[in-house]
Amino acid sequence: MDTFEHPAHWDLLKRGALYVLLVALALLFMFPFYWLFISAFKSKEAIFTLPPQFIPDPWRLSNFLEVFRETTIVRAFANTTVIAAGHCTLTLFLCSLGGYAFAAYPHAPGRDKLFAFVLATMMIPGVVTLIPVFVVLCKLHVVNTYTAMIVPGAANAFGIFWMRQAVQQNVYHDLLDAARIDGCGEFGIYWRIVLPLLRPALAALGILVLINNWNNLMWAFIVLRTEDMYTLPLTIYLLQGELRTPYGQIMAASLIATAPLIVAFLVFQRHFIAGISSGAVKG
Repeated sequence: MDTFEHPAHWDLLKRGALYVLLVALALLFMFPFYWLFISAFKSKEAIFTLPPQFIPDPWRLSNFLEVFRETTIVRAFANTTVIAAGHCTLTLFLCSLGGYAFAAYPHAPGRDKLFAFVLATMMIPGVVTLIPVFVVLCKLHVVNTYTAMIVPGAANAFGIFWMRQAVQQNVYHDLLDAARIDGCGEFGIYWRIVLPLLRPALAALGILVLINNWNNLMWAFIVLRTEDMYTLPLTIYLLQGELRTPYGQIMAASLIATAPLIVAFLVFQRHFIAGISSGAVKG
């Protein structure tokens, strides 16, 4: 009998082909990051040379030195870290609190209608609310502050929906009733019982919110006015000149801006995958 006529051999062959395909796709998706990395150590001419150089020759640190010398990227990095961490923390708190309220009180009057309204806001394009939110911030005199970057959009519909589904999937009403019988207050139940059970879902949502806020250019361009408040995306964008575009510096600054996100994902990827696969978005 032919070797590959045996079912086990066919399964082994299909599994091997699947692994080869997955490795090829992984390399394909990793290539832009590799190109960003090597381009950060090249001159402008070497970046656009044909055939392309896949290994810099020579390796140059001048792009990084020029970025640190000609821009306020250290301050921008600090601003971006504070804004992203603040926005992520506030979003996780508000969305988990809202999701808990929608899931833990099934008999609350108007709950379903209010939740439907929250979901309906997801159909409103973000650009539609830019001007009204900006006007409100101007009236509150918080333009060009951390508040203007952290607070807007923290309690968003997607986050509330995500956390509601996570609560329904992982928290049992009998557990909540037992805590109430023992005298635990409603916020105490949320803080001491519900939040620890939602760690995978919180990690998954946190990474999504962190990436979105870390890369937020449009809103930073609108509300930030002085150089000491610039974020990394805005600093990188302003590197482009009318007559000269320093591609080497842009690549170096982009590498500096991208590295923390890659590290964050590698550190929390187990929790992120657990949050996605634990049924947090199941109906």
